[in-house]
Amino acid sequence: LKQWLVPGAGHLSTPPRLKSAMSVAFVHGAVAPRLPAATVGVGAEPVRAAAPRQAEKGPSAGTAAAAAATSAAAALALVKRRGGRRHAHRAPVALRAVGKANDSASSKATTTIKRAAGTAVELAPPTIDFEADDEAEERAAEQAKEVKQFEWRKNWYAIHVVESMDPVRPHKTQVLGTNVVIWNDGPTVDGKKQMGTWRVFEDACPHRKAPLSEGRVEDDGNLLCSYHAWRFDGTGDCVALPYSPEHLQAKHMCSCRAKCQTFPTRVEDGVLFVWPDYGPNAEEESAAKPPPLIEELHDEDKKDKWIQFPVNIRDLDLGWDVFFENAMDPAHFLVAHHNVTGNRYTDPKWFDMKSWRKMDTDGGVAVRGIPGIFDFRPPCLVKNQQDGGVIFAIYNTPTMPGKCRHIGFLVLDTDTIAGDSGVVDKDAVKLFTGPVPIWLQHLLTSFFLHQDAVLLHHQEQNFKDQGFQAKGDTDKMFREVTYTPNQVDIGSIQFRRWLRTRAGGGVPWACDPRLPPRLLTNEKIFDVYNSHTKHCQYCLDARRNVFFMRDASYASAFAVALAAPDGPERIAVGAAACVVGLGLQKFGDLFDRYEFNHQDNK
Repeated sequence: LKQWLVPGAGHLSTPPRLKSAMSVAFVHGAVAPRLPAATVGVGAEPVRAAAPRQAEKGPSAGTAAAAAATSAAAALALVKRRGGRRHAHRAPVALRAVGKANDSASSKATTTIKRAAGTAVELAPPTIDFEADDEAEERAAEQAKEVKQFEWRKNWYAIHVVESMDPVRPHKTQVLGTNVVIWNDGPTVDGKKQMGTWRVFEDACPHRKAPLSEGRVEDDGNLLCSYHAWRFDGTGDCVALPYSPEHLQAKHMCSCRAKCQTFPTRVEDGVLFVWPDYGPNAEEESAAKPPPLIEELHDEDKKDKWIQFPVNIRDLDLGWDVFFENAMDPAHFLVAHHNVTGNRYTDPKWFDMKSWRKMDTDGGVAVRGIPGIFDFRPPCLVKNQQDGGVIFAIYNTPTMPGKCRHIGFLVLDTDTIAGDSGVVDKDAVKLFTGPVPIWLQHLLTSFFLHQDAVLLHHQEQNFKDQGFQAKGDTDKMFREVTYTPNQVDIGSIQFRRWLRTRAGGGVPWACDPRLPPRLLTNEKIFDVYNSHTKHCQYCLDARRNVFFMRDASYASAFAVALAAPDGPERIAVGAAACVVGLGLQKFGDLFDRYEFNHQDNK
């Protein structure tokens, strides 16, 4: 209500249509309802406080306002005596007369609120009453004595991009706090790797727990531990144990204690998924449940007109939960990604967002508005489908506390991409999908991701400093440390509600669950090499070629200095070669590091 209160004047001018709703809101704990679309919708003039003026004199206006206030106070007292929120549903009936009286009074006079000496009047600002929905859902859960909770390990997680991995070497990553190693069990024939099956093992040799990610993929397709040369096939069985006596090797290798811990895997849309369950029925359970996918790519009637663009991968120094809170927030596209997908000065304006489907433990939540549909599908996908035939497939896997692995790609509808594409500018989409090499598209993605990452890392740390963390025993709730009065926040709020009420509050980590300390500088956030380049064979090859050309330019400059005759041509050619070398150095540095500062993005 503060936005209708004129600062310093004490006058309150309330639109008649909101009178009754506000009276009910006071009874329901002074939480204002959502504003009618006709009052604040697109194309409507926003509600403004009336200019300070003297209230009209006359007993009718004063009496009506006094009667309304007295009735509201009496109804509030009645609700409190009868048990607060449990009987709040009776309040609207009791207060219909209050709304009518206020409507009558508002047509004659502007209500004046006078503060008595030493009395503080606190009016709740307009907000969205998601808390009421939470409490209703929790009461229903209590009555049912059980609520299905999300099973974190009995689900598929996107952990790598198949075409980006070098199949002749093992790759290390984490999922839910468990260290894992990814490798391909195809043999090498005549010096050429034959593609086999992508495998995921726990990154610990059963012998003495040395990391298998530091091992080798041998020519026979087996994984060798570099510590004592134990070898394992694609099923995790030990196939070589060189330090055992020959007559005991078979016995030792057949022991269940010599077997690696393996996890089911699946490749879809160029993405490697893992099912990180240790249970004996993991293979059967994983086969019965598909991973979260972009269905347009698998619909026989639609897949021919949808184009999937190259998949990108990035390790980020921010939590899985703050990443998805961000991915469910359409409003940030126009501000945080200034000069890429929006303009922070001209684009932000009110737009409506509403729940798109009922919250579900396994189905997640979805919201819809002008920017399109934002659909969170547990545990690792937000599908953002925008008007104009653009789909952002945003995968994100919780790797370690305060860290996550982002895998994303664009899917475009060739029939409708010529039109507008929702909240994102069509030209911005073309920037990332034009006829450019894959490695260059990956470089361009850094410009986009770093605009978010530099904000989200410190947002998560600010949450922690104020007592909120994504875990079941957090000191404070999300709503206690944030202020979210606008409808555009509904996606982020619904995601947080799902995490709290359906998934135990946070990830059940297999490692130390404590959040790492805040980074004192942003240097690690901007580290492209360790977060992407070393995991991508396209970018590794491109980086190698750029630096080779740099060295060739410097060598040319040196050769010209030695061999060319004296004169202005010698100086010009040598200087040009040096400039080219310096330019290639700068360009090559983008594979290692890209810094971003919102202050400099004008």
